[in-house]
Amino acid sequence: MNYKRSVLQTQKKIEQALFFLIIFFLPTQIGKHFWPQFSFIYSLKIDYLSPTLYLWDLCLIGLVIVWILSKPKLNTKALSLLLLFLLTQGLSLLGASNVLGGLVRLEQLFLTGFFGLYISSKKLVEIKKELVWGLGLSLSLVSVIAIFQFLKGGSLGLWILGERSFSLSTPSIATFNFYGNVYLRPYSTLPHPNVLAGFLVLSLALISWGIRGIRGNRRIRVLVLGLGVIATLLSFSRAGILVLLAEAFLYFRKKIKLLILLLLIPLPFLYVRFESVFNFDSLSILRREELNEVSIKLFWQNPLFGVGINNFINEITESFISGPSRFLQPVHNIGLLVLAESGLLGLLGILGLLGYPMFRLWKKKDEEFSKVLLFCFGSIFFLGMFDHYFLTLPTGQRLLFLIWGLSMLEYFNGSYKKSY
Repeated sequence: MNYKRSVLQTQKKIEQALFFLIIFFLPTQIGKHFWPQFSFIYSLKIDYLSPTLYLWDLCLIGLVIVWILSKPKLNTKALSLLLLFLLTQGLSLLGASNVLGGLVRLEQLFLTGFFGLYISSKKLVEIKKELVWGLGLSLSLVSVIAIFQFLKGGSLGLWILGERSFSLSTPSIATFNFYGNVYLRPYSTLPHPNVLAGFLVLSLALISWGIRGIRGNRRIRVLVLGLGVIATLLSFSRAGILVLLAEAFLYFRKKIKLLILLLLIPLPFLYVRFESVFNFDSLSILRREELNEVSIKLFWQNPLFGVGINNFINEITESFISGPSRFLQPVHNIGLLVLAESGLLGLLGILGLLGYPMFRLWKKKDEEFSKVLLFCFGSIFFLGMFDHYFLTLPTGQRLLFLIWGLSMLEYFNGSYKKSY
């Protein structure tokens, strides 16, 4: 009896440790890329089409094995929604031109989907500590790296965390022009400053809620949230900064004068960043408009199944997208991307996946946790109007299913108040 109890306790500790590592490594790109023939377009390596084995994936596989050994009770509603979503995405490959490239995306969605399923099958009290501390430490590390990258004007050589090598002179690197002075927009350990901003603003929302229940946390909260805010501003992601401003308004809604005073500090930089869209920095808007037009054309070619998930780039090789070099990117709008790649069937799949938990959250909108998750979903949809990473990049998919998993927690069945 004591032996059995000891084994169960060991399994539980391993499971908690693996979940903490999964949350901590969520914004990292530590992995091994493989480059089969279908990953190339015009002899160019396309990251989106490259099968990749990430450290995060190995941690997740280990967690799932330990979890299954404990004979868990699955959240059957979450499982049904996930399988339906995966089915609608997989069916889009029936007529795809690059089926193997589509399977790369499907494999990523499968793994991150089961990450969300694991969370949805737990009680909040079982994962809250690892979630808050893992996310807090990860946010702090990512923010510090971003700040030093900005100050240095290049990468720090932290390849062990998946940081890529770049500097201000790297072709097509993201920059910020402040009255003729060019500054690097930091990437930290993520694929792009916009992805960095997305990770930061969603993490800030979850941490600002979760860290309140930890005693003696005032200094920790100020430090973690402060680092996250600074790094988000330095990312100069327009959409990310707007979400940050919405968070700040909700956080300081009873101290509006203090909020206005704090906004005066970055105001000159924010003005230049947003004003630049209307003059010298209009290329990003032009490219988005052109990609939107292409995605609509692709949708009308196959409105039911689309051209196949992860096949958008293959289908636009003959299209001209403005810029100094060939621009091989998915359309920067997750709604149009779903319609183009998986058609109406895929759209129904993702609406079911996300719509059900949002409906249940809305019914419990008076509870603080529900408000936070509704804000996170709103942020995902807003950011997804201007970018594609929640569906196309591992970090974005992990964030999406983290929020989805939390929204599908068993508290919907009445255990929320007890588990909190």
